[in-house]
Amino acid sequence: MTTKPISSVKRFYFLEYFYVLLKSIEKYAQKELVFDSFKILKHKHRLGESKYKTLASDVENPSRAQLNRYRYTFGQVIDEAIEYDLVNYSNDRSELRLTEKGAVLLKQYDDVDNGPMKYNRTLFKYMEAKYGAFRYHIEFLYQGNKYKPGLLVLPIYSPRQLHFERSAIKTRHDIVEYSKALVKKLEDDIEKYLGERKTLAGENKQLLAKLTEADLIPSIPTREFSAEKYNVITKRFRDFWVNYFLRDIYGYEYSLNSFDIWTYRGKQIGIIQATEFYPNFNGRLVYPTSVVLKSTQSNDFKKLYDYPTNFSLFVHEPIIPENQEKFVDSLLKAYLDLRRFNRSYFISLSALREIVCYNMKLSENLFEAFLNNTYKLNLAGLLKIRISLEVDKLPEETQAMYLKQEPVMVDGKYRNIIAIDVAKGGKFNEKIT
Repeated sequence: MTTKPISSVKRFYFLEYFYVLLKSIEKYAQKELVFDSFKILKHKHRLGESKYKTLASDVENPSRAQLNRYRYTFGQVIDEAIEYDLVNYSNDRSELRLTEKGAVLLKQYDDVDNGPMKYNRTLFKYMEAKYGAFRYHIEFLYQGNKYKPGLLVLPIYSPRQLHFERSAIKTRHDIVEYSKALVKKLEDDIEKYLGERKTLAGENKQLLAKLTEADLIPSIPTREFSAEKYNVITKRFRDFWVNYFLRDIYGYEYSLNSFDIWTYRGKQIGIIQATEFYPNFNGRLVYPTSVVLKSTQSNDFKKLYDYPTNFSLFVHEPIIPENQEKFVDSLLKAYLDLRRFNRSYFISLSALREIVCYNMKLSENLFEAFLNNTYKLNLAGLLKIRISLEVDKLPEETQAMYLKQEPVMVDGKYRNIIAIDVAKGGKFNEKIT
């Protein structure tokens, strides 16, 4: 039986934050010392305040604003850890202590045999017992789109993606023209992905009125707005339409913030997949890699949680040996599809992962397990294809601030580009046409 409303969840995404807190309390008791350790481990594990991990480290000289954010997150993690009885305070609240449950969870994470996933799924049980949020979101995903059940589409188009260069957007008229092009794309996407026809002119008029009232764009068409407001304006467009899709099209009952937190926590557990980088799509796709049923006879589903209503949550985890051929077929098909749009023999492994995960309804963690097994078979010459995996430029070798797409760990090394040869008559072609 749940005891907390979904919308009251604390404001952080990464489940590793609990580990960072527990590890810090294992070493120290005094709250300020725990906080100092928390800061260090937070950066070691690249934990940011957004849903992306950080790449740039500023742990040595954090600004006052950064310290305030760290303290806020620290407090949020403590509060939620107390909800799950992982930690507790001393009587004067100056010291923090691990509970027996917290110590067990800490040991799980440090287990060399897939520890982080065991840890994530133990946390999942604590969260689901308290909030019941994952069941709500999984059932919401299946019910929200009658045309393509389980697929939630949140289109996002920047001005540049619609061929409006920033330097050319200066007046209200320019913003209005961008908004018209955006509305046309959104209407097309609604028809394509939801099988419905909608006219969004009224909502667009409402958005433009809000921007005018907020003094972000002028009321006179030819008057220019401050260039400093450009990013705020485009963010308002993005947030307005994402909220519109969630609330008015899909019927989501809570805030975008709540949706994001539960979705990306679900992704870490492996029961929901979310991506903003699906090939040839602008925006975010969210879909379940689990179901809530009374029972299932399929060996491809593993029970994770029982509800008092005789329903259970089952995660889709196909057994690797039994599904190896299906995975290779899906991998090859996705590779050939991507090659049609790519001149290079090597293509992005993360793009390939997106397609295979969607087609087979796999978590990213399970995709990596399948690919590792596939690569071992490849090295042994036991496949109908030959795979080459290489490293292009890893995110930390760029100027990126956030790790928006995790590279794939294969055979103990991070890889991010892949090439596949197809065998014919027992021999592999040098090129695929």
